Amino acid sequence: YEWLRREHPVYHNAELDFWVLSRYADVEWAARRPEIFSSAQGIGPDRQEGVSMITKDPPEHTRLRKLVSKAFTPRMVSQLEPRIRAITDELLDAVIGKGAFDLVQDLAYPLPVIVIAEMLGVDPERRDDFKRWSDDVIHIVAAGQNETRMAQYMESWEAFKAYSVEMIEARRRAPRDDLVSALVQAQEERDALTLSELLNACLLLLVAGNETTTNLIGNGALALFTNAEEGLKVRQQPEFIPGMIEEVLRYDSPIQGTFRTTTEAVDVRGVTIPADSKVLLLWASANRDPEVFPDPDRFDIERPIDRHLAFGIGIHFCLGAPLARLEARVATETILHRMHRVEPEPSGMIERVDNPFFRGLKHYPLVFEPMR
Repeated sequence: YEWLRREHPVYHNAELDFWVLSRYADVEWAARRPEIFSSAQGIGPDRQEGVSMITKDPPEHTRLRKLVSKAFTPRMVSQLEPRIRAITDELLDAVIGKGAFDLVQDLAYPLPVIVIAEMLGVDPERRDDFKRWSDDVIHIVAAGQNETRMAQYMESWEAFKAYSVEMIEARRRAPRDDLVSALVQAQEERDALTLSELLNACLLLLVAGNETTTNLIGNGALALFTNAEEGLKVRQQPEFIPGMIEEVLRYDSPIQGTFRTTTEAVDVRGVTIPADSKVLLLWASANRDPEVFPDPDRFDIERPIDRHLAFGIGIHFCLGAPLARLEARVATETILHRMHRVEPEPSGMIERVDNPFFRGLKHYPLVFEPMR
């Protein structure tokens, strides 16, 4: 990323035929211009017709986002805190007597999946299915298409669709106080959603509602243990936790970048990117740009941050940002409250997520002493 920013801020990968923007100013500029940098051909390297809110341009994007956004306002999300604390405690109850646990598998993965499942109104007991469906969507979008991935994706899509259609019909008969009921009601009252849009909205919320938070919690723990001084600050002064979360988002961004497609030829720093070109907006590189963040490769939880691009910017700014921040804060506070001398398991294997655009951990074994 440093090399790209310094030597080739507007870079063309001739072999795979896509462009890369890596400096903060350019990434922000492009993200704020959806009329030139379109999402409608997919946000991954392959050209895919947009089927969900994240792969739509205005006016379709505006209409879909407005329907879903009411559930994710800071006020609505703050009301979820007691339930998120209860779920976190339940997950830690299962490991507290063992003195060891896998941060990702035992907490960072199940917590956001259970939360988004309850918000949608789906059965949290199906969370392994949700994770499998979510992973298959991520692989097809971010890692590109091949025969095996496409077969896995189609199998997961059919299973998800069968489950969701049944759930949608149940909500038509007996609405509940959940997101799916609200979307069904919008479909019926205002003809606001087609069935395909409703299904894709549910799938997007399921995927986006777990992947970023899981990676944020794992990346945060890794950064704190790797930078012991900052970790000590957080334990001694929990008021640093919100700032720590923002610094983790900047320093080790859960989503490294997403693609756009140019609708016309566009000049960036004297280089012409042709029309109909795939362009990778490297959020993670922008978050290490020294023109915006002094000493960017240093992890500093006291860094004043209000400009990182970990959640994107512009019309596609992450709808679930307040929820991800809340889940990460509650997870950190609860671990500090219930566990003492938390540290990486000496012989434990740290396993990273195998995906070029999502940065996180699959496994992170930790040991601890329960708080008396």
